[in-house]
Amino acid sequence: SAAGGTGATRGIIGDDASAGYDMVTISTTGDATDFGNLTVARRSSGGASNSTRGLTAAGYGGSKTNIIDYVTIATTGNATDFGDCTQTNNGMCGFSSPTRAVFGVGEAPADDATNVIMYVTIASTGDATDFGDLLAASSNMHASGCSSDIRGIFCGGLVPSNSNVIQYSTIASTGNATDFGDLTQARYGVGAGSNNTRAVMSGGDTGSKVNTTDYVTITSTGNAADFGDQLLSA
Repeated sequence: SAAGGTGATRGIIGDDASAGYDMVTISTTGDATDFGNLTVARRSSGGASNSTRGLTAAGYGGSKTNIIDYVTIATTGNATDFGDCTQTNNGMCGFSSPTRAVFGVGEAPADDATNVIMYVTIASTGDATDFGDLLAASSNMHASGCSSDIRGIFCGGLVPSNSNVIQYSTIASTGNATDFGDLTQARYGVGAGSNNTRAVMSGGDTGSKVNTTDYVTITSTGNAADFGDQLLSA
């Protein structure tokens, strides 16, 4: 899986094939172009961003890593070292407010699922700090994250079977995640995106690819509702 982030006008997408970044201008259509490279080639990283900076955390490049890189979204060029995660991790996901990036889930050093959540302050550099823990029942791999400016959501994953769990954290505080509700279909590898009002969780895998698309209202709690279907299962 590839990490990504967005600024006010530009989106950056991690490229698993080249271990670098591609970019698109959001207001136009067309193919992505090269942005630059990570400090260490790797895949299955967690991504988060504010309007200025995009962060890529941990991943796998022959072995698990704890490296956090950052780029300035408005410019192009190679990533710069930001600091380190609290542990090596593969398959992490992330979300952010304008101030703070939060990362969690994934496969920890001993090849087992982890419940660790960590955070960094995006405008600075330095190592991540412990945020809290995921719900014990959802210490998982291959979950997805998205957020409003206030609340972040982790959804789906493998625990070790397919999970329908949605849980949330308040980004400005620290503490353990809280149950939000359930997806309409238990699955992992979901694509998740959001604005400040609504989160949409689309696609994923139940053992076979699915085209299910769900949504929740971020400020509330409760089970996800059906949004529609993707054109293709992914």
